[in-house]
Amino acid sequence: MLYERSYMRSPKFQFRGSCCDILILILIGTFLLQSLLSLLFVPSFVDSYFALSSPLLKDGFVWTLLSYGFLHDGPFHLLFNLLGLHFIGRPVENDLGNRNFLVLCLSSLLLGGLFWLTFNSSSQMLIGFSAAVLSFLTFFCLLRPHEHITLLIFFILPLKLKPKFILLGTLGLEMYGFIFSELNGTSSIAHTAHLGGMFCGLIGFFMSSKVLPIQFTFKRSDSYKSKHSQAVKDSNYKVNFTNQSDIQRDVDKILDKINEQGFGALNDSEKKCLEKAKKLLRKD
Repeated sequence: MLYERSYMRSPKFQFRGSCCDILILILIGTFLLQSLLSLLFVPSFVDSYFALSSPLLKDGFVWTLLSYGFLHDGPFHLLFNLLGLHFIGRPVENDLGNRNFLVLCLSSLLLGGLFWLTFNSSSQMLIGFSAAVLSFLTFFCLLRPHEHITLLIFFILPLKLKPKFILLGTLGLEMYGFIFSELNGTSSIAHTAHLGGMFCGLIGFFMSSKVLPIQFTFKRSDSYKSKHSQAVKDSNYKVNFTNQSDIQRDVDKILDKINEQGFGALNDSEKKCLEKAKKLLRKD
């Protein structure tokens, strides 16, 4: 009984309105709308109002600092970002919780756009969700630097790598592209936006790890807090393993806290509680 209930309550399997699912639907929907409007009007119709550029900002189109991220230059551009959001964004959302994940997403788009504006001319436009995807990748790799993950090269060949090497390789490629391609105007890839997103992921990691003096958290809605405050307000309770009902109650409290604040908010006692519960499950 303990295994079944814990399984259903875990953040990985319990649906609480996943931001990744919502973002994937939004990105697909906006791409279809973008394609339709480009057919009905001139191809640059949508870009003229929602892509990021210096002239549009000067004209007061401040929403383009975020809206550019939801436009894409073709289906392959969209597919790349959808894959990154699906495979990388989901574990990051589980770590941070829905609200903090959304803050990281929007902040990375904003910072990526500002980085790009700093180094590009007024005649260019920026579109794409890549700054957010690179932010998620940076956060993921910094949180799990030594855990082996398997990549499928060309979706066929398996390759095992540590996330820290993936991050270093990505950073090297982006820096190379920025210095030798984007600054010379010989590349259409927005490496500066990618670097801005990665920098935002770095800041998010520091803040969630409490390395910086600013906490990467904010309050839930009143209805959510009234439902879950009792489960998460006492984070220093002592774990009692005398019987299965006590274990179940303690594990439920910890899972509720993970859903509320993310896995990084657990203290040592709570992490030990989960480990002991796993061992008991294996014995059963």
